[in-house]
Amino acid sequence: MELLDLIEGRRFMGREFVVWLWFESEMQETNLHPTGGDPVSMWLEAQITLVLEKEESRLKGAIPASSPEAKEALRQGKLPKEAKMRLVRGEREYAWTLKADSLGLSGLKLPTQLKKNDEKHEVFYERMMLLEELETSLSALYADFVRMRLADPWDDEVVPLMKNWAHGEKPDAGAYLATKRAVLGEKRKKKR
Repeated sequence: MELLDLIEGRRFMGREFVVWLWFESEMQETNLHPTGGDPVSMWLEAQITLVLEKEESRLKGAIPASSPEAKEALRQGKLPKEAKMRLVRGEREYAWTLKADSLGLSGLKLPTQLKKNDEKHEVFYERMMLLEELETSLSALYADFVRMRLADPWDDEVVPLMKNWAHGEKPDAGAYLATKRAVLGEKRKKKR
C-alpha cells in the first residue's frame, strides 16, 4: 500500500508538467530550448482532457489548448490528464498522447524513413534511435520543469505568470525568461 500512496501523492507532478509544457509552448511560440538538449518545437494539438476530482473536460479540435474553454478549465482548477502532443526536432516529427498521471506515451507516431520491407534489424535500430531521440528531448524538458518547480521563484514569480496566462492575459515573457535563466543557469548569449 505504501507504493500506491507514494504514486497517488505525486500524481499532480505529471499534470503540472503538462500545464508547464503548454505554458512554455505558448510563451516561446512552440520553440523550446531544453537545458542540455537540442532545440525543439512542441505544442499540444487535437485533444486535451482536463480533470478536477471526478469532473472532466475533453476538448477536441485543431488546437484545443488555445480555446477559451481550455483556459476556463484551468481557471476552474482542472489540470490535464491527457494531451495529444507534437514535437519537431530538426527534420523529424513525433506525435503521441501523453498520459499525465504516469507520464506514459501512447499512440506514438515515429518519423520513420525506412520501409517495412527493409531489413528487419535496420528498421528495429531506426525505431530505437528515434525513441531514444524523443526520450532525450522529453527528459531534458522534464528536468527543466523539475528544477523550475523546486526553485524558490516558482510560487512567487512563475505561478502568478501562469495564472495571468490562464486568465487570458499576456504574461510578461521577459520576466519569465529572466526567471527561467536564473533558475536553470542559462547564460544570455552576447550579440556581436
